[in-house]
Amino acid sequence: MLTLPERLEAVDINDVRLLELMLRLHRRYSFIPLSVLEGAPKDVTNLSSTLAKLLDLGLVRSRVGPEYMYQITFRGLDILAVAELTRRGVLARVGDVIGVGKESEVYLAWTPAGTPVALKLHREGARSFRNLKRSRKYRGLEGRQLWIDIAIEAASREFIALVSVSRAGGLVPRPIDRALHAVVTAYLDGAELEKVRGLSMEEASKVLDDVVLTVRSALKVARIVHGDLSPYNVLVVRQEGSVSGYVIDWPQYISAEDPAAKEALVKDLKRLATYFNKSFGLSISAEDLLREVQGGEG
Repeated sequence: MLTLPERLEAVDINDVRLLELMLRLHRRYSFIPLSVLEGAPKDVTNLSSTLAKLLDLGLVRSRVGPEYMYQITFRGLDILAVAELTRRGVLARVGDVIGVGKESEVYLAWTPAGTPVALKLHREGARSFRNLKRSRKYRGLEGRQLWIDIAIEAASREFIALVSVSRAGGLVPRPIDRALHAVVTAYLDGAELEKVRGLSMEEASKVLDDVVLTVRSALKVARIVHGDLSPYNVLVVRQEGSVSGYVIDWPQYISAEDPAAKEALVKDLKRLATYFNKSFGLSISAEDLLREVQGGEG
């Protein structure tokens, strides 16, 4: 299977134009009939050979019905997001995968100035964010490519959360830009807490303090709750002789005004307390953490 950098190297402007056309049509068709593509404005040349190329690269998929029909894939959406970020001068090059989650892939990338950044491509599909399916803007689209809208919505929500929590003083990857289902942040050379071994009790306490500070800043200033906080969503970074804990993966955040926010916050803190106590020998209760997060102003 080709990598994202290999696919980016293989495509040209004509390929991108056809992918853009298919994206524009995604709410009208689950699979776009060939006749519709043939009748579109002629900004795409050599339609037949271009479709064959995109199929070979895994950027579209096909289905045979009354006629041939085509659908853009997540890999095709990746190409469009990177193309847009490149046009804006945000990205110059995309490298290897540095993280794979249930609903995202993260790549190391570089800006035109050579600065390393993280490129996160959301992969939320039809089984995710069921509340979005029920929203008014998605009604009547059940037979369409709803996964595209869900992934784009997830990236938008995550970027908004990162901006809000960063401005509030929380430790999150610094947000830079977003396009479609992609979010670009500052690159942090760290590891998920769940994979980290050998932290001293003092270092573990420092990481926990950072996470609690971020949860508090999110609640008190940004007015949101993470909603899925776990050892997989804490990035441990060593720099300049010290260790820090950053909170990542925010697309499922809950507004602090939501009736479900308090319960979600308590669950987040219980998972934290349980993990730090079991893994690092700390003695902290979820109630203690809740008091730290909710207490006082500022």
